[in-house]
Amino acid sequence: MKKLFLITLILASSAFAQVAKPIEMPYVDYPMVKGDHDEIAQQYCLICHSWGYVLNQGKKSRPYWTGTVQKMVNEFKAPIAKEDQQTIINYLVKHYGYEVTSGH
Repeated sequence: MKKLFLITLILASSAFAQVAKPIEMPYVDYPMVKGDHDEIAQQYCLICHSWGYVLNQGKKSRPYWTGTVQKMVNEFKAPIAKEDQQTIINYLVKHYGYEVTSGH
């Protein structure tokens, strides 16, 4: 029991360790493609996450982006107005996705 207490104490004390100098985080720019209502995507998407999160998804299909926007609204309670949801999906598909055709 003493061993467990000591291990817990050591681990907890390292969580409160102080750094002698400030840590500087590099600035990473995640540029958005301009046009096609990018301001609507900025208005809603950047409330919760950086644009890097979108870029990290890679090129995705319309069904993927539709599901993602719906998930943000339904599961994460993103305050995206109903009339703006399709605008965001269209923007994402045009610039960060692709259309699924019947031949694929």
